Amino acid sequence: MLNFFRNSSKKASLQQLDHLYMQAISKLSVNEKIAYCQRLIESSKYHLEQSCSKKDVPYLKSLIQAAGDEIHKLRSRKDR
Repeated sequence: MLNFFRNSSKKASLQQLDHLYMQAISKLSVNEKIAYCQRLIESSKYHLEQSCSKKDVPYLKSLIQAAGDEIHKLRSRKDR
């Protein structure tokens, strides 16, 4: 019997997954960063619903997760 183990590595951050966010968007205001992340989530979900290749699915799911995490982080900073 084979045992399969989940990858226990840390989740990738949005800066690691999205070069545009790292280079440009991260320098904008908090509201603009949140708006970008929301659009990124929407477009990634749209691509998942369409006939995207199976090799793109894990990346898109990671991108959605990372953008959601970034929104949460940005909102918690904004509320301080």
